[in-house]
Amino acid sequence: MKKVLAMLLVLLFVVAACAPAAPTTPTAPPATPTAPAESGGDGTPAPKHISIYTNISGTSTYVLGVALADIINRHSDWLSATALESPGPTETASMLMASPDRWQNAIGYIIIADALIGTPPFTEPIDAFRGIATYGLVSNVYMTTNPDIRTLEDLQGRRVAIGTRPNVPRVDLQERMFEILGVEPVFEMLTFGAGVTALSDGRVDAVLGGAFAVDSNWERWIPNPALAELLARDTVYYIPMDENALWEAKRSLNHEIMPGVVTVPAGLYDSNWNEPLTIMAHFLTWSAHYTFPDATIQEILRVMFENYAEFANYMENGAFITPENMAQMCIPESIHPAAEAFFLEHGIYIPRR
Repeated sequence: MKKVLAMLLVLLFVVAACAPAAPTTPTAPPATPTAPAESGGDGTPAPKHISIYTNISGTSTYVLGVALADIINRHSDWLSATALESPGPTETASMLMASPDRWQNAIGYIIIADALIGTPPFTEPIDAFRGIATYGLVSNVYMTTNPDIRTLEDLQGRRVAIGTRPNVPRVDLQERMFEILGVEPVFEMLTFGAGVTALSDGRVDAVLGGAFAVDSNWERWIPNPALAELLARDTVYYIPMDENALWEAKRSLNHEIMPGVVTVPAGLYDSNWNEPLTIMAHFLTWSAHYTFPDATIQEILRVMFENYAEFANYMENGAFITPENMAQMCIPESIHPAAEAFFLEHGIYIPRR
């Protein structure tokens, strides 16, 4: 009897061991977060800090970059910003491309068209930047103290101060425009301030000067601060751009940034200049890497949209910044999708080329 019981127990053990395991209940997936990655656990945005790369200290872009950081810091509950000096838009673009850790934490003044055509230091076209908001309209036009120089053709063989490389608008476009006109000036590649000083001292015959639109309708302009002493001391004459040659130069270099060429009615560009004046002009736009977070872009725009009148407190041409002008991109096709969505949501027209 004991042997029979033992055999039964062994048989039961073997059957249990060989039987298939009972099915198990699948483990529940992790709970879906109740807030996006940029948000805190309660659904409110998590604190975030960004850098704003401007331009050389003292420039309009530098001042308005400082203004933007200050206005963000005073009017956002979760976003903070620091304005940083940059040598220029090309250097800012190059720095961002070399620093992936800044892609989602930095914006700056970048001439997107320069990257798109592979301007040095880029060795190939770069389509990585997107426009967020425009904060200014800058112009370039030739200036002289010689009343006998009236047209671009009058600069044949004369010393002309333009910009320094790399700078497509102030160097490459100028060289190409004169080439199209068949005019051969002697170019002096100088920084803006050095070029103005050279004209004042008589070391060059003309300089590529500039001014900024002061109001939202482009009806008032103020000169670049570096021109203040020259304009106060000397009589300055403007040399209009050749509209056809300039557009041809822009097309040949694939650098048709908006608005491109503008003719300003007499007396508006300079109250002492009583003739219409054709100038080269382009919008100044804050831009970022295309991976820059949507929520951060929309917060930047919200702050600018609701407080745009404050920019004029920092400098006169801050009055150019309005909700409508913010949407006027230098390269409309390269607007950041989050910026485009913001403007459309608020009924703001985005001009196209």
